Amino acid sequence: MKNFATMFKPLAMSIALLAIFGAAQVAKADPVTVSGTSSGTVTGTAAAFLSFTGNNFTATTAGGVGAFSGVDRIGTFTLLSTAGETPVSGNFTLNLTFTAPAGINGGQAATYTATVSGTISTPNVGGVSIVFNNPVQTFTFSNASGSGSFSITLPNVFVQSGDTANLTGGLTGNQTAVPEPATMLLLGTGLAGVAARIRKRRKDAQN
Repeated sequence: MKNFATMFKPLAMSIALLAIFGAAQVAKADPVTVSGTSSGTVTGTAAAFLSFTGNNFTATTAGGVGAFSGVDRIGTFTLLSTAGETPVSGNFTLNLTFTAPAGINGGQAATYTATVSGTISTPNVGGVSIVFNNPVQTFTFSNASGSGSFSITLPNVFVQSGDTANLTGGLTGNQTAVPEPATMLLLGTGLAGVAARIRKRRKDAQN
């Protein structure tokens, strides 16, 4: 019995290592790259002074987080210098259309899009404030490369008279990659080899 236990221990360890390796490959969380375009509409008295220019944006998560900024900003607000002469108000509607990742569903009824609304006001002389009503948009996706989810968070924006302000965004998300066929073949071959060794050693022990 002791000899059999001694024989079986390294085999059990081999099986455990193969199982851990296989699970790591199956459940490995990969970065998510989110790309898209934006457009926006300003209504109310603010429409005479405030405008929005959309942009093509791309960001990739690292450690589950990322950001849309710089050249990859969501868009840009521009406020005329005459806006500081009188308080303005209105609403802002942001439309996001996603081009990546493939297989997006969620957030909105329509696939690949999100609509975010905001309220425009003049908190003080010299600029306007855009406060988003639904600043967090969350999506799930599933495609040939894997499945996962991501969320975009939009901060409130203040634009000074005669100036511009970028609309940036935070990104969180991750995805689970589909195991490569070669990885699964290696795992299956390794387990089959371990099973064959167990059968052989059992037979040798009986003899």
